[in-house]
Amino acid sequence: MVSDAADATDARPDAADATDPSLVDRWTALDRGWQALALGLGIVAAHLVGQAL
Repeated sequence: MVSDAADATDARPDAADATDPSLVDRWTALDRGWQALALGLGIVAAHLVGQAL
């Protein structure tokens, strides 16, 4: 039973590395409409922060 717990903790970093896509991969996987929406919301948020300062 101890070996099972050790195997589970050893497997976690490897699994996280294998399933953790980079930001560029996530961005290119988005549909063009979702990219436009995310970019537009980012611009609006940046504008609001600029206005607050």
